[in-house]
Amino acid sequence: MTEEKRAPCLLPLTVGLSVLLWVFTTTGGRQILIKEALGDAYDSQAEHLLRGDPGVDGEAIRYEVLVVKGKSRMYFGPFPAFLRIPLNLIYPAGRGRWSRVSGFCAGVIALFAFAGLLRESLRSAPLSARARSWLGNACLAGFALGSPLLFLLGNLSIYNEAVAWGLAWSLAALFFAYRSRTVQGVNLTGSLLGFSFCAEGALLSRVTFGAPLVLIAPLLALRLPPEQRVVRVAALFLPLATGLAFYLLLNYAKFGTLLGMTYDYYVNPVHREFARQHGIFNLLRVPSSFADYFSLRFPSLQTAPPFLRADRHAAAHPALYSLPISEVFLSVPWCSGWLLLGAVCGLVLLFQTDRADGIERWTAAALLVQFMGILSYFALAQRYTADLYPFLILCLIVFLRAGGTAMLRVAMVVLVAVSIVINSLATVSWLVDRDPNVPVETQAIWKTALGRQSPSSQKVK
Repeated sequence: MTEEKRAPCLLPLTVGLSVLLWVFTTTGGRQILIKEALGDAYDSQAEHLLRGDPGVDGEAIRYEVLVVKGKSRMYFGPFPAFLRIPLNLIYPAGRGRWSRVSGFCAGVIALFAFAGLLRESLRSAPLSARARSWLGNACLAGFALGSPLLFLLGNLSIYNEAVAWGLAWSLAALFFAYRSRTVQGVNLTGSLLGFSFCAEGALLSRVTFGAPLVLIAPLLALRLPPEQRVVRVAALFLPLATGLAFYLLLNYAKFGTLLGMTYDYYVNPVHREFARQHGIFNLLRVPSSFADYFSLRFPSLQTAPPFLRADRHAAAHPALYSLPISEVFLSVPWCSGWLLLGAVCGLVLLFQTDRADGIERWTAAALLVQFMGILSYFALAQRYTADLYPFLILCLIVFLRAGGTAMLRVAMVVLVAVSIVINSLATVSWLVDRDPNVPVETQAIWKTALGRQSPSSQKVK
């Protein structure tokens, strides 16, 4: 039996979950071209970039604007704006309403990339074909419905769209990095090129996802065979170097510095003054943030659907953050308990020389920088949990390749089911009752589906 035949078949479930995510993202297929919160800022940025201008219309970015020498700027990565360029050329009437199409595309890329990582890891796992299939499909369902991906696609405001693309390109880059370890010839060159393009996409979507991949690229180059080395090094570095150069030059054009924005120009005085006094990143926040993102705090119960009530809560150490509250309505153990179990086991295996190699340890170290960076950030929000997942997923992949014990595998499958239920109910609760960025029309459809109002009384403006 060949290695390829031993890989679990994940394509049917991947396609089925993609359809389910489309239904969820478009509110049952009823809302495709919808104007999300500040979604038209990407359209405005695209129009400015086509004119060679790094700015954005002030009325498009509004309460997230940075005013630099009297000109409006936005700190969000430009990749979603690049996507708007062909979309608006094909269908100009869709301007300002592409967020859900864009976010769904990011979700599908993330889902297929994660499926590819599962296949790469389980292909060589010392498990029966049946065990690999059960474990692989369970983890795939867990990622789609028991992770922050569901929340990101449920609210594709300007904030979540950028995070969704950063997560998608990060996972796709990790897939190509893993694939480059097992293929040769033209497939190796293609994998390196795929890694480079995906790393570039991550960097231009959200720098916290792209920066670790920049650190991973040199190690991949050092492990290349001598044959066609120049061609493969070019495939690995040219797209990524182009994206990095564009990112740095765009920062300089917008803010006068290569490294990116500072909150000195931010229109929000609360965040601006806090950042000036206490810094955007501070390692002193790590213990408190870790306790918040990984707490066992369970959402409140309620008798009406969706039966769980997601809400904000007071930060344990409010003086460390720009706001005294946390928007982490569902911590990682409840959102993705299955992933956390596999990640903890994989983290232990990373320190064993016969279970992981130098590339995996270096990749884990690079992703840990992202992990620690988000824990040191000056705000707490549910969308930021996505920045924790590349590191957790890498550790999971190490665990899956080892196979684990039968008890651990059963526990993971059970936790997938638990996570899906809790994450789905809590996410719907947040979108319906607590998230100010969800369009009123979308909330109305959700409330009707939950039986809170009759269709005849629903008035969508």
